[in-house]
Amino acid sequence: MAKPKLTELSREDLMKKAKGLKTMMSISIGLAIALAFAVIQGYLKTGELDWAILTIAICTLALPVTSYSELKAVREELLARG
Repeated sequence: MAKPKLTELSREDLMKKAKGLKTMMSISIGLAIALAFAVIQGYLKTGELDWAILTIAICTLALPVTSYSELKAVREELLARG
């Protein structure tokens, strides 16, 4: 399934896309913080790092980083339409 170009989407669809991207980024940042807290708490209790959870926390941070450019493009398209 091909992704539609931003210029082909209606203003309402762009607003929905921006809201969805913001929500997805917020959830992933919250999840990364919670996982990092769990890793730190486990380290303080046992003295050993749980590398699996730490790896997942680091990979979870990739989602906001990669989604930011798409969110920026959606915002620019919304501003161009006025």
